[in-house]
Amino acid sequence: MDKKEKWPAISLNKIHISQANVRTLNRNEKIDELAESIKTYGLLQPVVLYEQTPGTFDLIIGQRRFLAFKALAKTDDFYKQIPAVVIPKPDKEKLKIMSLSENIHRVELNRADIVEVVSFLYKKYSKSAKKVSRLLGVSVPTVYNYLKVQDAPDEIKRMYVEKKIGREDVKRLMEMTPDKTKMVQIAQQMVKEKLTGPQKERLPEIIKQNPNISPDQMMKEVKKHKFEEKIIVPLSSDLIEALDIAVKDVGLGREEIAKKALEEWLSEKGYYKK
Repeated sequence: MDKKEKWPAISLNKIHISQANVRTLNRNEKIDELAESIKTYGLLQPVVLYEQTPGTFDLIIGQRRFLAFKALAKTDDFYKQIPAVVIPKPDKEKLKIMSLSENIHRVELNRADIVEVVSFLYKKYSKSAKKVSRLLGVSVPTVYNYLKVQDAPDEIKRMYVEKKIGREDVKRLMEMTPDKTKMVQIAQQMVKEKLTGPQKERLPEIIKQNPNISPDQMMKEVKKHKFEEKIIVPLSSDLIEALDIAVKDVGLGREEIAKKALEEWLSEKGYYKK
């Protein structure tokens, strides 16, 4: 991070998050990734504060940037101050509007743009997924999943960009068959039939047992009753938060991730064989 910022730096311990801030959910989501990005590229935008009392400030805009700095400050004193713009204290209505405006106009990157950037960096850095993961602050499996999308047929990519299917769906489709036409047909049927996560998981098993099966017949097979016992497991708030971050990161549902984690643990201990 460039230590010659163009904005004045305010000590973190003098800053409090304003009660007018509209972001109350997912405050800590992927803070580590944002912190790594700030550490690598610097702070691109300052936070916005107003002076609540002499020497103390309320934060209006930039809550996640502030939390990322707090995380970095645990190991680096340089981040104990954050670049900020200090404005006159606004009234309560204006505070709410300013906070909402900051969040409502933050547009999520187009999926196609993300795939293109990942692919570009992967080629630039000698096909090192670890390097790309460090640069972007995402996991190595996430990098590979985006690369799978880049290699997929155009129709599959279009469905992914339109959010009809997820990264894990693309990966699963490409591992099921090398036949691009059949791959697209299966994807279209998945969307049409609105398959659940567990049903999608069964597709590779079905095509493995019968490589010549048609997409229509696959859908019939996958929807056949299959006994599954459900177990309710109480989770702490920290585990739930981590699980939901994983859901967004890898593109699977909660149940799918939990099932995979259980399968891996039981396999590792020798209790389960696929």
